[in-house]
Amino acid sequence: MVIVDISESILNDRHLIEKTLQVVLPGESTSVGRVMRYAVLGAGQRLRPILALRIARTLGCDGPHAMRAAAAIEMLHCASLIVDDLPCMDDDSLRRNRAAVHIEFGEAKAVLAAFALVALAAKSVGDQPGFQIRLLSTLDCDSLIAGQALDLELSGGSRNTQRSYVTALKTVPLFQLAAEAGTLSTSVSREERHAALSFGTEFGVSYQLVDDYLDGEIDDLRQVTEQFDRARECLEPLGERARHLEDLLDYLNAKIWEDGSRHR
Repeated sequence: MVIVDISESILNDRHLIEKTLQVVLPGESTSVGRVMRYAVLGAGQRLRPILALRIARTLGCDGPHAMRAAAAIEMLHCASLIVDDLPCMDDDSLRRNRAAVHIEFGEAKAVLAAFALVALAAKSVGDQPGFQIRLLSTLDCDSLIAGQALDLELSGGSRNTQRSYVTALKTVPLFQLAAEAGTLSTSVSREERHAALSFGTEFGVSYQLVDDYLDGEIDDLRQVTEQFDRARECLEPLGERARHLEDLLDYLNAKIWEDGSRHR
């Protein structure tokens, strides 16, 4: 019953994000607009923007600024997925249970759509210039791009030994950005902000560990549960207000146990 309640709650937040994305994205009157909508709308989990919304809600500062920032993060994430799937990168033909963007529309349109999504993400938070700079800086050579470059270079044993470093560069930054999006209000205290940002980091690591575990890349479930504990510890300063953030960890845990082929 608890898992069902958590899932319904996340579905509700996902619906809020979807409605915002539907409005923010360009229409289908242009070919690139059609590609952008295909890349973003669909079966995504939306955990990054949901994290932003829930942190803002926990801190009492949810509103239009938080929603636009959350949507911007998702558009940036989807742009990165378009690039990840290209033949010159990970060369994946499927994304979110359907054809990858470059398979459906061709590589040229895919690249254009990725650029356009980054630009739209930045434009949509133009009234928050500090956050706009942080959003764009996640694409620099010390963050997502560095993580993707390193991921391309690694194989075999070296991939395993460098796994945590790749996660820190490629996965965690967007979760950290989501946490920042939830703390944009000036009424947030330094302690609350630190707790939220720390949770964003540890939740990003938790997400990647669950993904690696379900893919069979790591076998030690204890490694995952210990990471969940580290994430929960970050929330202690927020007390009972952080219940909706803890639910996100419970959601990740439920994903593990719903995979009957590996874990039952």
